[in-house]
Amino acid sequence: MFPFDSMQTFFPALLFSVIKGPIEEFGWRGLALPLLQRKFAPVWAGLILGAVWGVWHFPAFLLSGTQQSNWSFAPFFTGCMAISIIATALFNDSKGSILIAAFFHFMLMNPIFPEADPYDTYLLVIIALLLIWFKRKVMFTKETSVVEVIPST
Repeated sequence: MFPFDSMQTFFPALLFSVIKGPIEEFGWRGLALPLLQRKFAPVWAGLILGAVWGVWHFPAFLLSGTQQSNWSFAPFFTGCMAISIIATALFNDSKGSILIAAFFHFMLMNPIFPEADPYDTYLLVIIALLLIWFKRKVMFTKETSVVEVIPST
């Protein structure tokens, strides 16, 4: 079901989500992840960043009127951890593309599907676990990690 009364309310929400989520990626994947990957393998850097990212969003769960005020924090936090693992693999595989991470972030938070259903979290966790398993050689070593804040290539 379309969650907006009219197109006049949909387009501002779409514009906001096109800007807000992707802009976050300059900090999460553009700065924090490369710095974490200097010390940790991608899987651990992704989990650390996912935990910080989940806690970063916690205040929204305490404010009435936000989407998060209707959700449970634990599944959201678990989803943040899984999304961070997936975004870490995308970021490293793309040699540090913030654009890929920004598109992924937008895809997950677009205003057309604002609710966080449990099956979303289950699917994200399964994808993250499969990524860790099938990419274990690169996820548990720092050899192919992007560690430059502004990659040269």
